[in-house]
Amino acid sequence: MIVEKYAKAFLASLSEEEIAPAYEAIARIALVAKDPKFILIVKSPLLSMDDKIKKLAEIAEYNNPKFLNFLRIILENKREDLFKEIHTSLYEKVSRHFNTYAGVVEGKVSEETLKEIENKLSQKFNATIKLKLNEKDINGIKVFVDILNVEVALSEDKIKSDLINSILKAI
Repeated sequence: MIVEKYAKAFLASLSEEEIAPAYEAIARIALVAKDPKFILIVKSPLLSMDDKIKKLAEIAEYNNPKFLNFLRIILENKREDLFKEIHTSLYEKVSRHFNTYAGVVEGKVSEETLKEIENKLSQKFNATIKLKLNEKDINGIKVFVDILNVEVALSEDKIKSDLINSILKAI
C-alpha cells in the first residue's frame, strides 16, 4: 500500500518527457538495491543525507531535481528497503501509461515467428507488446506477459493430437 502511494505520487510529479528517464533511474537503483551492502550504505549514520542522495543519483545516472527530491523523501522516511517494490509498481504504471508491455517467449522460435507473435498480441490487446526470446529446450512454446496476465502455452503433442482428431473426424 505504501509503495503504491510513493509510486503514484512520484509519477504525478513528473512531466511526460520525464517519466521514461525517471523510471530507468529507479530501475538502476532497484538493480543495485539487491545487494545487502547497498542498504548498509544508504542507512549509514556516517554519511549525510546529501551524500546519500548524491551517491544514489550517481548510481541512477540521473540528476533531475524532482528525482532527487523523491530520493530525499524516501531516505528521510527511512524507506530505503522499498526501492525494488517501488520499481515494480512503477513498471506497471509506466507500462499502462505508455500502453507498452514486455513479455517473454520460452522455447525455440525464429525471429520472424517472434515478431508475428508480438504483432498478434499487440492487435489483440490494442497495445504495443515487446517480446524477448528465452530459448529453452521444451516441447512447444510458452508466452508470458505478466502485467496483462497473459500466459499462452502451445505443446507439439497437443497440436499433433488435435490434428489427428481432426483427420479422424473427417474420415
